[in-house]
This record gives sequence, C-alpha cells and structure tokens, in this order.
Amino acid sequence: MAMKFVTNLDLNKNELQNARVQNLATAPGSPVEGQIYYDTVDDTVYFRNATAWVNIAGDISGVTAGTGLTGGGTSGVVTVTLADTAVTAAAYGSATAVATFTVDAQGRLTAAAAATIAIPSTAVTDFTEAVQDVAGALVAGTANEVSVSYDDAAGTLTIGQPDDVTVGGILTVTGNLVVNGTTTTVNSSTITVDDPIFTLGGDVAPSSDDDKDRGIEFRYHTGSAAKVGYFGYDDSTGFFTYIPDATNTSEVFSGTQGTVSVLAYNIGANTVLSGSTLGSTIVTSSLTTVGTIATGTWAATDVAVAHGGTGASTAAAARANLGATTKVTGTIGDGSATAIAVTHSLATDDVVVEVYDASTKETVVCDVDRTSTNAVTLTFASAPASNAYKVVIIG
Repeated sequence: MAMKFVTNLDLNKNELQNARVQNLATAPGSPVEGQIYYDTVDDTVYFRNATAWVNIAGDISGVTAGTGLTGGGTSGVVTVTLADTAVTAAAYGSATAVATFTVDAQGRLTAAAAATIAIPSTAVTDFTEAVQDVAGALVAGTANEVSVSYDDAAGTLTIGQPDDVTVGGILTVTGNLVVNGTTTTVNSSTITVDDPIFTLGGDVAPSSDDDKDRGIEFRYHTGSAAKVGYFGYDDSTGFFTYIPDATNTSEVFSGTQGTVSVLAYNIGANTVLSGSTLGSTIVTSSLTTVGTIATGTWAATDVAVAHGGTGASTAAAARANLGATTKVTGTIGDGSATAIAVTHSLATDDVVVEVYDASTKETVVCDVDRTSTNAVTLTFASAPASNAYKVVIIG
C-alpha cells in the first residue's frame, strides 16, 4: 500500500538518497508533463514531455578514444580503457637508490628509473665510547638514619638523610615543625595540644574552591562491622552534616545523614524547636508528612504533578502537564476548496494531524498550518471531492 501525497513535496534542497522510480512494464496512463517511470521490458528510464514519453538516456552517436585511451565504438556497450605506456611495471627505489619519474601532459608516467645513492666515506665518523673506571671509597650509613650513594661515572660520593627516617627514642623539636607530605599518621593513646582552635584546609584560605569537605573523620566498630563516620562542613550543600556510615572519596564524604540528639534547636536567639513544640517565632514551615486533612480550602500555588497534583489551574494546562491527549475527528472535502480550516478547540499548537482517504483508509499527505491554538488549515494541490478525506487531530 503506497502513501498518497496530495501536495507538493519540497525537500528544501536536501538529497533524495537511495530512491527508486516507479517500475512498470507499460507506460502509465493519463501522464502529466515531467512524470518519470522505469520500463522493466527495455530497462530504460522515460520522462514525459508535453506530448510523448522520451528516453532519458538520450542519443549517443559514438565514443572515440582520446589521448592515452584505447577502445570506443558507435553502438552497443562501449568500453574505453587506459593505453599502456613505455614504463615497465615494477617497484622503483630502495634503501640505496632514489626513484626518478617522467610525467607527460596527461599525467601519465612515461619513464621510470632508480638512481643509486652514493655517500663518501669521509662523511661517516665512528665514535668510540670511552669508559672511565673510577674507584670509590667504601662508605656505609646507618639504616634509616644516613643514606650513602656513589656515582661511579661522575666520581661523586653523596651522604645525606634517607627518605624514610626512624628515630628509636624521643624526638624533641624546639623550633617549628613543618611537615610537607600527603599523609601524617600519629599512633599514640594520648594527644595534648595547647592551641584551642584547630584550623582545617590549609594555613591560608584557598584561592579557589577545591570541592572538598572540611571536618572530622572518625572510625569505630558497631559490634558487627567496622565503620567510618564524619561530621563537619559539606562543601556541596554548604551545611554542617553528620554521617555515621560514610564513604570518603578524595575528601568528599557521602552517605545517609545520621540522627543528632539534642534538647532543643535555636536559630540565633530564637527558639525554633523543642522536643514537642515549634517555637513561637515560626510563621512558615515546609511539612514533608501530614496526617489526614478533613476540611479546608487550598488557596496556595498549584500542586506539582510530582506531588500528586496537576501543576495547573486550568483544564487545558492540567491536560498538558499530565500528558493527557484529546482526539478530534471530522470529514473534509467539498470538491472546490483547496484550503480547508478545521477547528479542534484544544487550546494548544502542540497537536498531531493525520489525514486519510475515507474510502481506501490510506494515509494522504497535505500541508498542515497551525493557524491558531484552536484550529489548523489543511491545504491540497487540488480540491478534494465531497467528504473524500477524514482528519484526526490529537493534542
């Protein structure tokens, strides 16, 4: 079943790819000027001029081979091939020779050869690497305290501290202690710090947001499993948070927030919440769970679809928000009008329009113009007969 187009098809200068013209054993009846078809008997494409069918291939009296070509002919299948040149088919050039070629005005190779590459012996110099054997003194350092290395080639002896230093006794630092590294581990049962303030995040404020949290990570055991907890500043939300079962990903903590037990909550000097009472200063609140509301009138903003409402205050807007659709149908065609207006009263431009033949039930394609939010205009290349088509509008 073919789809019937009852209006011109404008591809807007785009390509018609992988197309196939109509295949017929005989020319179609009642042709119009410019119509084309493929004749399956003589395997020829024809087009219609004002009075007759014309072979689209035209008339070729003959093909003559030009310069550098052989073959040709005046009828039937004509073959034209490239003529051979005097060049021998081979590979030219190598590691010791350069290929040379001659090209004529038609771009053909008429000569090819290989020229040997000659390099004088004076252009090549042999280098002998001198190996110097330098004897060094044997010096040993105390493990984890003194590091000793000897460069035999340079003849240098280096003595210094190793990267990992172990001090067996008490290490006392009378000046300032600066540790520049990635991890600082203190394995002791008691830590005493005179400074009453801990500063986290560096000795100066960072110049840009590093997207990391600031706080305390602690480890504990529930009796059945080892856990990592966290309390501190959440960089992504800007809130102070507590996570009893946390995951640390590059100093960004995630997990379910825990329960904090306090007697009451204050914001500034105002009491916000106690064990069972909202503070008197609370004038608005956001409730996430309520009991049964037996009476009352809703006079606030529209309830969102995600929260069980329609998100609208009109029927048309509610239908659009809920994704509901309405179908409007009708029969069109009077034998004279080529532009037919159809009113659907759906109050939206977002409508889908389908037109089909009332007799054959085949879809037909015409121009559709959404002239308003309540009507569309259907335009045809020629006027449809009386009640020839059915139109379905969904929106």
